[in-house]
Amino acid sequence: MMIKARMAKEAIVRINNRPGALAQVTKDLADKSINVEAVIATADGTDAVIRLVTSDHQRTLTTLREQQLEVQEAKVVVVEALHRPGLLQRITEKLARENMDLLYLYATAVEADKCLVVLSSTNNEWAVMVLNT
Repeated sequence: MMIKARMAKEAIVRINNRPGALAQVTKDLADKSINVEAVIATADGTDAVIRLVTSDHQRTLTTLREQQLEVQEAKVVVVEALHRPGLLQRITEKLARENMDLLYLYATAVEADKCLVVLSSTNNEWAVMVLNT
């Protein structure tokens, strides 16, 4: 099972948690022809936290800031692999053997056979090296 890991950046938006908030954020990106490759949206009290990995990180930041949204960015590890049973176990086991603690992880199937896993660990650069071996 081939795993390809690389460093990437995600955009992080914290907005008022209300119906349609995520729809508006994603509409703004779609209107600029920016593809969302992976997303996780969670409620945190009265706020919603949206983490996005997109096809064009810089244009994503610009687009969201044009909407007067406060946007942060974070370095993450993006793993592309075949979508097969045991993939997540393989990734997390490799990191655990190196005593790396995961801060968060989310995933999406980008095609029928492929998936994208986004994670942040205590040492992202090392995680890329470990996952690519």
